[in-house]
Amino acid sequence: MSARPTEVNVAGCPWVILEQDLTAFEAVGYSDPAIHTILVHPGQTLRNEQDTVLHEVMHALLRQQGRPYSAVEERYVTALATGLLGVLHDNPALTKYLMRKRR
Repeated sequence: MSARPTEVNVAGCPWVILEQDLTAFEAVGYSDPAIHTILVHPGQTLRNEQDTVLHEVMHALLRQQGRPYSAVEERYVTALATGLLGVLHDNPALTKYLMRKRR
């Protein structure tokens, strides 16, 4: 099993992924564009943690594109991250195809 990465490139910019207790924020994930960091609350199931990381990567991608945060973004990012993760898990051939690099 692969460990959660500690860094991810988002639109050409490195973002650090750290585990941090987010109980005080009532959150399981948080992305901070000021310091290019994604925080992940510990103790989640693997599937929930994957969903959280993908969710925060999507927020990071929008910030890297210069888009300001909006309340509606949260609903769309939640729906898309959970839905996309399900599609990738349920369709390993699609995932392999999407990850293939041109030779």
